[in-house]
Amino acid sequence: MADSRKKVAMSRRSGFTLVEVSLAIAVGLVLMAAGIYAYQGMQQSARFSQAREMVGTMQTNIGMEKFRLGSPPPLSEVQSNTDSTGKQFWSGTAAGSLPADPVMNQATIATFDSTASPVPLKSGDPQNEWDNPHMGSPAPVGQGGWLYDPNTGAFRINLSNRDYPDQRPGTW
Repeated sequence: MADSRKKVAMSRRSGFTLVEVSLAIAVGLVLMAAGIYAYQGMQQSARFSQAREMVGTMQTNIGMEKFRLGSPPPLSEVQSNTDSTGKQFWSGTAAGSLPADPVMNQATIATFDSTASPVPLKSGDPQNEWDNPHMGSPAPVGQGGWLYDPNTGAFRINLSNRDYPDQRPGTW
């Protein structure tokens, strides 16, 4: 009889209770959610780093073209991703097209006439809400893509400082 009590006691101890299994699953889900959140933050940071690099590359190439031509390149060159010598502004991109911005994945480019704007767009001149004054068509301001001022040669990513206060795209 003592042997049967030991067997019953041992059989009750050999498994996990529903509470223990539920607790283990809950802890695993919390750890997984924290990992996903951290991964998304790293991805966002990488997209902004890539965007900064792309803006810097384009500003450098527009500056070289401005030096060569004596004025900023026309919008057609910027849109076609080729300078006056036929060299691509961004290598590795399909000929005749701008790459999409890495943050919002838009390849549109909006322009404006700085003489008609209340606040002219200048390189490194951020605005409170936008990284540029309100632009016209084709892309709404702050909705991704690129911004180019053919009068000054300034090139920016089309993002709102308000939407990305930690990054402040207007200060690039």
